[in-house]
Amino acid sequence: MNKPMIGKVLVVGASGLLGRAVVRALDGRAEVIQASRKNSTQTVDITDQASIEALFGRVGSVDAIVCVAGMVRFVPWANVTNDDWAHGLSQKLMGQVNLVRAGSPFVRDGGSIILTSGVLAQYPIPGSSIVTTVNAAIEGFVRSAAIEIGRGVRVNAVSPGWITETMVAMGMDPSPGIPAAEVAERFVQLIKSDANGTVLVAAKEG
Repeated sequence: MNKPMIGKVLVVGASGLLGRAVVRALDGRAEVIQASRKNSTQTVDITDQASIEALFGRVGSVDAIVCVAGMVRFVPWANVTNDDWAHGLSQKLMGQVNLVRAGSPFVRDGGSIILTSGVLAQYPIPGSSIVTTVNAAIEGFVRSAAIEIGRGVRVNAVSPGWITETMVAMGMDPSPGIPAAEVAERFVQLIKSDANGTVLVAAKEG
């Protein structure tokens, strides 16, 4: 039995580990448009407002936007520079905020926008001051945008913990991690649900 179609979905950050997993999870369920800075059918730089606007000019209306793009640096507190802060704020935070600002008019009524935060918003560790701040700000933005955009457009976030494949690549014990494919299913779950203004955690319990 074929899985039901859930419309036209734009995945921003589609060439990364999690982005590729989201694309695979949507295969057969949606018409997927892949966008990223490179190695995708659509090119976009989320730190550049003109690039974001050009993307939607090409893509047009969609039923959902999934953003798994945006970088942020782990830097010990004593070594953090202004550039480190500016990088994280312009990339993962304002990149996603501006994607929603430019993209929400292109989301059909009743559609879905899903951003990516991370569990360090609630559980900081040494070196995570920028990551924790950015992730917490994204979650606050999601709750606010969810009640302001209107037209039934839902705004949510997935908050991943450690991803198994990343831990393996870093030579870490992968047992506390969760596979990218499982995290990707949380995005699909939110697209299909009626949730609005929520943050769905994708991390191993305990």
